[in-house]
Amino acid sequence: MHRLNWDDVRHFLEVVQSGSAPRAAAQLGINHTTVYRRISALEEQLGKHLFERLNNGWVLTPAGESIVTYAESMAEDANNIERKILADSHELSGLLRVTAPDHCFDHLIMPAIGKFIQRYPEINLELVATATELDLASREADIALRGTNNPPPNLVGKRIAKIAFEAYGTQVLKERAANDPGAEDIPCITWVGDGHTRPSWIEKNFQNTQRIYRATSFPVMLAMAHEGVGIAWLACLLGDPDPKLHRIPVHHVEQGVSLWVLSHVDLRTTARVRIFRDFLVKELEGKKGLIEGRGMAKSEKR
Repeated sequence: MHRLNWDDVRHFLEVVQSGSAPRAAAQLGINHTTVYRRISALEEQLGKHLFERLNNGWVLTPAGESIVTYAESMAEDANNIERKILADSHELSGLLRVTAPDHCFDHLIMPAIGKFIQRYPEINLELVATATELDLASREADIALRGTNNPPPNLVGKRIAKIAFEAYGTQVLKERAANDPGAEDIPCITWVGDGHTRPSWIEKNFQNTQRIYRATSFPVMLAMAHEGVGIAWLACLLGDPDPKLHRIPVHHVEQGVSLWVLSHVDLRTTARVRIFRDFLVKELEGKKGLIEGRGMAKSEKR
């Protein structure tokens, strides 16, 4: 038997994770026919069908299940080789992928990008705005700005600050909440990830409200609060700079997580990773007051 082609194995793993060739193609940024061709080539070489092609997705056959662990091991070896090569490089050039939630790009990262590009023009930045935590071990990104209290042990970085959250709304809603916090008609906005439950900040501060709107991201929640749709639980770095929003006095305040700048341990000596990480940390440390909710004038604090 000929040696397995790593690209075929990589496509196999992507289909396993995605559940179908079209979804795998979308993740890889290629045409789905390429995925079909790679999987067929791997099946022909192994002499076994690895998937059952169903209308609603692809399901692993017993033969496919039997090689998943080995394929993942090959992927890890390939990642280790790539990280080692990059870790030995000291050139301040090449591609650098940076990932963060979209609201962090708007308020925390973008102000630093222009200065960094001017100083290091040979580094090609790729900015990935997503709420999904990309896998730094698989080189989905090189540096991540992430909210967490427990970074994985294979990542290294710098803790910037605790992310403060408050209830925000327009002046009209602030006055309504102050006059009758138990009113049923005080609308609230929450994240769609809360499902159909009432998050504790609503339950403990506006327990009688009957109107709860949901959004898929913090920027959308911010826009809804800005338009007076309801009161939203937002990071202070989003709510405080908005001139139309005011902190709504509440009795129950939920603790936020810490903001970290992280990279994979194997890339800690890679020049472009280290340079950008240190540059971003310095910029963010200058915004600690905003991140920790201390960016308002004292007269505006509750």
